[in-house]
Amino acid sequence: MRRALLGLALVLAGAGARAQPAPEGQAAPESQAGAAARPASGPAAPVPSACTDFAWSLMREEAWFAAPGLAQVASGDAVRAEMPGAVLALKPDAEVAFPVSPSKVPPPGSYGGVLRFPAPIQPGIYQVTLSDEAWIDVSQDGQTTRPPMAHTLNPACPTLRKSLRYQFGTAPVIIEISGAKRDTIKIAIAPVE
Repeated sequence: MRRALLGLALVLAGAGARAQPAPEGQAAPESQAGAAARPASGPAAPVPSACTDFAWSLMREEAWFAAPGLAQVASGDAVRAEMPGAVLALKPDAEVAFPVSPSKVPPPGSYGGVLRFPAPIQPGIYQVTLSDEAWIDVSQDGQTTRPPMAHTLNPACPTLRKSLRYQFGTAPVIIEISGAKRDTIKIAIAPVE
């Protein structure tokens, strides 16, 4: 029953979507992210069972990442609160001017970036979700990193890798990504459901 409901949610969220080609150097299963949301005329591909095996549901983020026209943002850009997901272009970690030093030293040859998120209107718990392996640091004072309240990780899911939950106050948020293996990563920032 749960899988049927999740599949239906993806079909509804991705109606009219087209499959997207996988970025260069990305494994074939990742290219199926766009296939999870097909036009209404065709059946939706089932969500891999591994992608339903997180500590909390990430089906909303799965649908956002598979949607056509996912916004493209560069390192250093600010995202709008109403833009739930985006493809973040990363740079070699050594070239990124992190406002706060990453809490984990990035391995040589990895990629990183900085994304700015507007101050939430109301404080609350938000989750930051990534499509691939990378390290996440969050700051609201521009000087220290904020520890996550909770996290969930599943390397077996080809379209979602991890999600961390943070308590956000009413100050602007800086999200730092480091240690990524590729020069792009999908990211979503949204209040918990």
